[in-house]
Amino acid sequence: MAEKTGPFQKVVVDQDICIGCGACVSVCPYQALELDENGKARLIWDMCKDDFSCVPVCPVNCIWKTSEAPDSAKGKANWYRFSKALSDAEKKEFNDWKAKYKISWSPA
Repeated sequence: MAEKTGPFQKVVVDQDICIGCGACVSVCPYQALELDENGKARLIWDMCKDDFSCVPVCPVNCIWKTSEAPDSAKGKANWYRFSKALSDAEKKEFNDWKAKYKISWSPA
C-alpha cells in the first residue's frame, strides 16, 4: 500500500461518549487510535491518514471525520496526542488543521 501524504482531515473523538470497546483501535490500518489511561479512544494525530474505517465501527458514534464533528467535541481536552515531536512541516499542517476545523484544544 502506498503511503498517503497530507494534508489530512483526521478524526475527532468524544471521550465523554466513548465506552472503550476498542473497535476503532482494532480496525485502523495506521495504528492512529489507542485506548488512553482511562480506557477511552484517543487519536494519535500524526499517525492518522484519513482511512476513516474507525467511524462506522464505533457502536456509540463518538468518532467523526473532523469536518463532521460537533464543535462541542472539538473543544474538549485530551482526545488526541502526538506520537513524536512534530517537524516544521507537520507543525504547519497541524496549525492549518486546527484553524480550518476550529479545533480549540492542543496537547501540552
